[in-house]
Amino acid sequence: MGSSARASLEKWLSAQTFQNAPSGRLRRGDLVGDWRVEAFLGCGLSAEVYRVTNARFGHEGALKLLVDGTRGLRERFATESDAIRFLAIRALPRYMGSGVWNGLPYYVMEHLQPLPDPMPRRDVPRFMVGVATAVQMLHDAGWVHRDLKPGNILLRASGEPVLIDLGLIKRRGVGVADPIVRHGRGVSIIDGKPVGVGTLDYAAPEQLLKGESSVQSDIFALGKIMRYMYGGRPPHSAKAVIRRATRELPSDRYATAADFASAVGRRNLPLWVLTACLLALSASFVAYPRMRPYIVNIADRFVQNQKEHVETLVRKPDEADAAYFSRIMPSAEKGRVEAQIAIAEAYFYGRGVPTNRVEAVAWYRRAAEAGEPSAQASLGLCLFRGWGCEKDFSEAARWYECAAEQGNLSAMNDLAFCYLHGCGVEKNEATGFAWALEAAKRGCAPAQALVGECYLDGIGVEPDVERGETWLYRAARLGNARAKMLLDAH
Repeated sequence: MGSSARASLEKWLSAQTFQNAPSGRLRRGDLVGDWRVEAFLGCGLSAEVYRVTNARFGHEGALKLLVDGTRGLRERFATESDAIRFLAIRALPRYMGSGVWNGLPYYVMEHLQPLPDPMPRRDVPRFMVGVATAVQMLHDAGWVHRDLKPGNILLRASGEPVLIDLGLIKRRGVGVADPIVRHGRGVSIIDGKPVGVGTLDYAAPEQLLKGESSVQSDIFALGKIMRYMYGGRPPHSAKAVIRRATRELPSDRYATAADFASAVGRRNLPLWVLTACLLALSASFVAYPRMRPYIVNIADRFVQNQKEHVETLVRKPDEADAAYFSRIMPSAEKGRVEAQIAIAEAYFYGRGVPTNRVEAVAWYRRAAEAGEPSAQASLGLCLFRGWGCEKDFSEAARWYECAAEQGNLSAMNDLAFCYLHGCGVEKNEATGFAWALEAAKRGCAPAQALVGECYLDGIGVEPDVERGETWLYRAARLGNARAKMLLDAH
């Protein structure tokens, strides 16, 4: 298409877009500061976006104009504008100016391209790595996005993903001053009551239920975005990544967006890598006949190791408990921690083998000594309750602490109980409350109930009935029976 024809088409499209715009306040040729309006690009909940050209220098940009500043939307708009202006990282659009037009604030950023719809499936892994890299940049700068979704991602001409719509951006950590978010709240307020933040299909459970967010909340959204980009039908290689990213508890997801990106990259090796390996193997067979037995042996061992690693703990269809127990026992005896925990649970609950809690404790201990936090938490519980061993509160607290320091939520809650009541450790209500609060913030319902009780009774913290009821309500929403009982009694 020639330049004149392309210009005519662009002019026609611009005119059609403006004609069909539901509430466009600007028209082609209007001047907003130094920016001349070229085309209407779209509108959202509170703003309209236009493609503009700088009247002095001729470079393009995208102008976002706030048209509805009610319900806190003006504050969100200011937050977004300031974030783009002051953070100045590649993960965000380049800031190009701001001002006020007819009483309505606006800002201008670089002009970006929408995502292809649909995106070719072969391009999704590379795209998701780029998005996760952008999210990691934002996290490294000390912020979480809190509203990641496909509609809030655009592309530079190079194909590099850029994060937009930063009205819900929030400083990482609790109690940290927000130099950019001057007006924002941690939660939204509707009818005077706090509600969650984010978009329903992409927000993590802790955002929607509690209004809380963290790095892991953004990682949850990455998993949801990846599923969406595959049209809801991700390939087998992507399913494990998505499952881990979207687990219910934040602590069970990837630790960082960079870890998510690495997982996507590992599970989506380019075809040329596999081809190169096969060609190298074939060349070895031809060039070095004497090496063939060794190559075959190495290949057989590699395949066998991978098969054992992937399939050993996978329950076969209709496999009986006893057969499964017998099949994974060799892996447990060889030191595979996951198998040791499975054997311990089989003994503990009598699955495929007679119940034997002494054996269960022995297997939990082997996995715990190898550093597995879930086994450490289970061993601590057995020692605390005297299940399969003599009660030993001190040793139970020691194992709880090992697991808690690695982020195991149940261990945090149990360790909090130990400190609050002086079980196995010197009584320290403040320390107990701190452990309970840490687990509660990460979504542990029993810990939320414990924190609520502490606030009500002034245990380890100043009494605060309102906060106590809030934490009990959160726990009750997650199905905690004790929280419901305390709320009814209160």
